[in-house]
Amino acid sequence: MKILFILHFPPPIHGAAMVGQYIKSSTLINQSLQAYYINLSTSNSVDDIGKSGLKKWVRYFKIIFQTVFRVLFHRPDMVYITLTSSGLGFLKDSVIVGTCRLFRVPHVFHFHNKGVKEYSQSPIGKRLYPFVFKKAHVILLSPLLYSDVEDFVPMSRVYFCPNGIPDLGFSESHHKEVEKKLIHILFLSNLIKSKGVLDLLKACEILKNKGLNFKCTLAGGEGDISVEELNKQINQLNLRDRVQFIGKVFGEEKIRILQKADVFIHPTHEDCFPLVLLEAMQAGLPIVSTKEGAIPEIIEEGVNGLLVPAQSPKELAKTILTLCENPELRQGIGNAGRKKFQREYSLETFENSFLNVLSEIGTKLSKS
Repeated sequence: MKILFILHFPPPIHGAAMVGQYIKSSTLINQSLQAYYINLSTSNSVDDIGKSGLKKWVRYFKIIFQTVFRVLFHRPDMVYITLTSSGLGFLKDSVIVGTCRLFRVPHVFHFHNKGVKEYSQSPIGKRLYPFVFKKAHVILLSPLLYSDVEDFVPMSRVYFCPNGIPDLGFSESHHKEVEKKLIHILFLSNLIKSKGVLDLLKACEILKNKGLNFKCTLAGGEGDISVEELNKQINQLNLRDRVQFIGKVFGEEKIRILQKADVFIHPTHEDCFPLVLLEAMQAGLPIVSTKEGAIPEIIEEGVNGLLVPAQSPKELAKTILTLCENPELRQGIGNAGRKKFQREYSLETFENSFLNVLSEIGTKLSKS
């Protein structure tokens, strides 16, 4: 089966781009399919996402040209697109969908974000979504996300494929020290307001006032929060002695800080399926996150993590305190998370599920 993949690659580094890189680098996927690739990314940094500029438009029109060329000369059986769900990104992706529709090429959308239901209330969304979704097959990361597209896509054209990540090489025994006087809390994400980093800082203020002995490490690149703004907030909350920002981390450095951590915090406001939770699970860390997107599928409440309402620093602090004061609970939740990762979220599991979904779509298309 010939497939034209139009998807994101790093930079910048975010969930969709990392999954795109896993697909392009997969020996299994590329030996099973005749695959062609076009990079859908027009931004160089997370902070650049959503902004306009001449270089970005030049890249965009290059993508359109590459799409027409690949469709005309390679005649793919289907086009796979990691469609942006709303906003300017959706409008730009819609032109690519229209190009595929013009040449009568079947297409499948793989969503790594949500926002269709909300954007469909806008005049543009009301008009454009019915056109974009007409006859399209859709891959979602979880059944919990179907409500976002249910107005436009019947369940008969929807498929579910959870993300997976590579083995980072953690040992089974690196979290054996249960009783600790100093608790290490880790936040690993870009500095974006919707990731909840400011909620975590407010929770840290509460924890400090309660007398908890802890250190909180923030790791990630700048987003809509600058390092200067972050440091200003840390100083205002009198957390300079408790919170440290270390910037972007990769490879061995990322493994090191995950191994050092005792509790992993991801208080996001609007994520779908955060890959960083899979990394924390692989590291055997107890996780505190929110009930957004597919997170309640990844994190089973009280089993391999604890969930709090988004934008609730008090609840976040209370839950972190519960973990910090109960070392056996931390260890049990962390061990359960590692086992669930190995069972459900390895890269090999993802590759096989992804190929099965594409095969199922291909079979349906051949009969239509």
